Amino acid sequence: MQVSPEEPGAGQAFRPVGTVASPAVSRRNLLGLAAALGGGVAISPWLTACSSGTSATAPAPGAAGSPGAAGGTLTVGISSTPDTLDPGATGLALTLLISMAVFDPLVWWLPTGTDGAGEFVPGLASSYKVSADASVYTFTLRDDVVFHDGTKFDASAVKATYDHVVDPATKSKSGLGALGPYKQTKIIDDRTVEISFTEPNAGFLHQQAAGNFGIASPTALKKYGPTGFGNNPVGSGPFTFDSYATGDRLTLVKNPDYAWGPAVLGSGPAKLDSLVFRIVADDSGRYNALQSGQLQIAMNLPPNSIAAAQKTQKFTQLTIPSIGTPTGMPINVTKPPTDDPLVRQAILHAVDQEKLVTSVQFGVNKAAHNVLTPITPGYAKDASGMYPYDPAKAGQLLDQAGWVMGPDKVRTKNGEKLELKIILYSGGGLELPTQFVVSQLSAVGFAASTTVQPFTTAQVSFNSGEHNLGSFGYYGADPYLLNIWVNSDAIKSGFNWSHYANPEVDSMIAKANATADEAKRDALYEQVGETLMKDAIYLPLWDVNGAFTMPPSVQGLHPTFNGYITFHSATTGA
Repeated sequence: MQVSPEEPGAGQAFRPVGTVASPAVSRRNLLGLAAALGGGVAISPWLTACSSGTSATAPAPGAAGSPGAAGGTLTVGISSTPDTLDPGATGLALTLLISMAVFDPLVWWLPTGTDGAGEFVPGLASSYKVSADASVYTFTLRDDVVFHDGTKFDASAVKATYDHVVDPATKSKSGLGALGPYKQTKIIDDRTVEISFTEPNAGFLHQQAAGNFGIASPTALKKYGPTGFGNNPVGSGPFTFDSYATGDRLTLVKNPDYAWGPAVLGSGPAKLDSLVFRIVADDSGRYNALQSGQLQIAMNLPPNSIAAAQKTQKFTQLTIPSIGTPTGMPINVTKPPTDDPLVRQAILHAVDQEKLVTSVQFGVNKAAHNVLTPITPGYAKDASGMYPYDPAKAGQLLDQAGWVMGPDKVRTKNGEKLELKIILYSGGGLELPTQFVVSQLSAVGFAASTTVQPFTTAQVSFNSGEHNLGSFGYYGADPYLLNIWVNSDAIKSGFNWSHYANPEVDSMIAKANATADEAKRDALYEQVGETLMKDAIYLPLWDVNGAFTMPPSVQGLHPTFNGYITFHSATTGA
């Protein structure tokens, strides 16, 4: 968001690509992303062990604008079943990857240029302006857009989309929290819409570009209703929904009329005839399908498969760092024994994230020690050093908490074992890392039991507080993502799986989101991060990213800030 200090209330119209960098992500924070996108086939500095030695000026694999033949089908292997195809209702990042091919936002926020700097570029809005206090956003809309069902795009579609997200019947899992202090969407005229908030919401432009707020056909929303739309998505994007065989595959086909995509993603209709997302939950099955040519892209393969793929020299690796919360384990602060902060602190000291990444993940991820990833604005660097690996310190904390080591190497207190109930959701890639975590916790006297549940089942378990340690990781577009999984109101039905209720933190997050000044806003989020780490509500393991393994013939992909790729210009090379 940019507001001219000389003209209070003035907005930022779009400028040519490459001329305006978003102020909300610093150049320092973006260095990792820039290196990941411009460093050759092994991409990320977090994946240097896989590097092919390509020069830093060479195009990344799949880079937008790379040559490739049009036509054909690109099949992407994904690890889990989408919870819904409605971007406004979903709680899974995976759904947003798909929705960005079907829907357009009002404004895109994309890495552009060789330094990976972020820029707002036109989506369904041709321009926008922001009030001086960042509480009112006014969008001027394109007049040449048609939804997949033939409905003409206008201001009523924007209002219908945002009304749908906040409708309680939609049961929005992440969009509602990302929307912040929403007040209303007001139609000024057919080509002008005003989205306002009850208080300043400086992160809104980033949030609306992250995928949850792709504009939907108002005709389809009315036809299918708040729950049925998730099985019948209708947007204006480069691909239209064709069919979905639940648990097997989702098929999208080219929208031949698409002519309003941002130039940075490629002009005109998609180059592919169809885009298929095939659900292959088994990691080895997904890798085998890639090797046999059944898949052209395998998403989020386990580290051992990524390393094996690199050794064959037949595949390239596109790993995209993401703004967000690292993959890790929310610690339930209300269920014994983790209701004791000393026990939670002991857990954080007992786990060696560097060894986990090296020995279990073949060095393909980056160890995390924070509630935010390093490229996220407001990342509190000092908080990352709060819990160095120190099993002796962990033991001292448990001694202090009254837990006594027994002859079976399990601690007890008042006749009760120091036992943790761990619940994971399937497809999250945490099963093997959790074995490592349990091993390290057992070394200081913990016992643990682990169960794996489907995501929808696990979410119920997490919200009801059945766990001591859960599984989590969040791909976002702005540090306001903390509101989604830390806010006290998100315990019973949202993503606050730590069951952490701290009104002071809630207020600090709200204050940060209401602060338009970048430096002051980041400082507030740093305070939040430090508080959350001090309270030991989360065990971070590794930084979230999007990992895509593919043959070098796949081209034309473009990264986003939340670890996704777009398929507007994708080609298979076949």
